[in-house]
Amino acid sequence: MFDWAYKKRLKDDLEAWVAKGWVSSAGAASILREQEQEDGRSRLPMALAGIGMVCVALALFAFIAANWAAIPKTAKLIGIAFLLVASHGAAARAAARGRKAIADLLTGFATLVFVGGMALVGQIFHLPSDWAGGAFLVCLGGLAAAWMTGSKASLVVAGVAAIVWQFTRSELGEASLVQSLIGLPMLAAVFCHPLVYPSRLSRWLAISLLWVTYGRWFGETAEILSADDDFFLAMALAGAGGLATVMVLLNPVADLFVKWSSDLPVRSHGHWLMGRSLQDAGFLVLCVLVVAALIAVPEVSDPVTVGGILQLPALLPLLLAAALLIAGFLLSFKTPKAQALFAAIGLALLAVLTPVATLNSLVLAAASMSALVGLCALATWFNNRFWMLCAYLGLTAVALWLLQVTIGSLLGQSVFFLVAGVMLLGVALWLARLFRKGTKPPASASEQGEAVQ
Repeated sequence: MFDWAYKKRLKDDLEAWVAKGWVSSAGAASILREQEQEDGRSRLPMALAGIGMVCVALALFAFIAANWAAIPKTAKLIGIAFLLVASHGAAARAAARGRKAIADLLTGFATLVFVGGMALVGQIFHLPSDWAGGAFLVCLGGLAAAWMTGSKASLVVAGVAAIVWQFTRSELGEASLVQSLIGLPMLAAVFCHPLVYPSRLSRWLAISLLWVTYGRWFGETAEILSADDDFFLAMALAGAGGLATVMVLLNPVADLFVKWSSDLPVRSHGHWLMGRSLQDAGFLVLCVLVVAALIAVPEVSDPVTVGGILQLPALLPLLLAAALLIAGFLLSFKTPKAQALFAAIGLALLAVLTPVATLNSLVLAAASMSALVGLCALATWFNNRFWMLCAYLGLTAVALWLLQVTIGSLLGQSVFFLVAGVMLLGVALWLARLFRKGTKPPASASEQGEAVQ
């Protein structure tokens, strides 16, 4: 996304870096040459091969189904076992030759054979359908293949199966404690895989499973409590807002701990990529919640019941978010960019929780506008295009809603523009002060680097 803009800016940055002596002329030329060659064509063969792998697996299953009566049960079982062993053996041979991408595809094909084999075995022996049990077994098989071989394709199958299991394992409020606890190691196994074997699809699948697992726990608790709408809204604002904030802050706080504690090991590339994906997902959810706290919540609720915040699914992420904010401010002493991150995210969380204290439209508008302006400034400062897109879309939605609400009332419009102007001026003055501090030479080498991505 925005590759053309990235490459244009890279050329400008390389020119400045060469002038400052940070990058040699030969190194800059090599970087630009690689960027010109990297236009997505190198990934095209593997993408097509992945689609072809799925098609071959589907063709195999269709052939068996078309000749179901003609193929003996023993032949079906032996064929399934043979395909599993043969595909895993071929994957191992490809891996031994250093062809990791082909090995990943073959392992993914073996995982699909395992999935289809379970369905065929159930059909052979006329077993009753059990979607939750089947999804659980598929997840276990996919995780085994993913961790034993490092296959990202198998991890995708396992992650999808884990999400299906969370949706189908029981009705809300009827799940046993054992079922709820089983979901935690499944989440950990899926979540840790992209840390060791980085992949964008695996990361976003793991983050999706995190939200689904939390949502399942959240829904079960609300169902058991028989909560009313206002009680549930308080839980949702605190829980979702707290979890999104934790996702944004977890990586920067960990970086600050590494910076200030020299005994801690430097984190791997996979950890850094997962942290970036967590930040992006949390930032998006926070922007949505800030807009919803102004527009949606007052429409469906009377004063929101504060007691909902005290329930464990809402209180736990909220307390974790507060702890990360406090730790971040303490650890980011004299690092204005890091402090700006924690201040803006903390303000956004406060805006999300504002409907719990009051549904006064003026207060909600001021909180939402200030939070979104802060997020826009933060995204611009960090030069993160995804954050910019989320924050500016949120600010546009709030501005259009406020104009629609205040239209026809000159007093209302004056209040709206006054609040917006004051917020923008305040943020501008605050940023100017921070930038002035940032231009001063650091007192020591430990103060030079920024502690967040």
